[in-house]
Amino acid sequence: MDANIIETAVAIELECAGLYEVFAQRFTGKPEFVTFWRLYAEAERYHGATIRVHQMAFADLIVPEQLAASPAEMNELLRYIREQRVRYERETLTVAEALGVARHIEESSAEIHGRTQFFAHLPAYSEFFEKMAEEDRAHREVLDTAVRKFSQDA
Repeated sequence: MDANIIETAVAIELECAGLYEVFAQRFTGKPEFVTFWRLYAEAERYHGATIRVHQMAFADLIVPEQLAASPAEMNELLRYIREQRVRYERETLTVAEALGVARHIEESSAEIHGRTQFFAHLPAYSEFFEKMAEEDRAHREVLDTAVRKFSQDA
């Protein structure tokens, strides 16, 4: 397994956390929305840390394999997330825009986790990444609910 794949997977999670922290900072007048984004940021940091734990636990067992999602796809998602973070560190955004960007990211992340099937030869990794894909899909549903809830407050 290319170590860069693991590093990119961690970077995606941490970059999402950074973006969601920026969203929290942009809505200081809406305490409930600030908490919403800070909790999302914490979930993304947790994903990154969990990837690291699995990497350390199974480092000696990792062997190269064919991936269904390419490193280029992962790098493209990472680039998009970084661009959004940098953009919204400078620009204002609406509640609907923040939720739309996050939903797009979670959708893309779920797709990549579902197709990449990291470490399919290691059941512990396979199960972990399937759970991450499930969480990303659940995040999508939560974001859909948040769109309805917070858009009324916008």
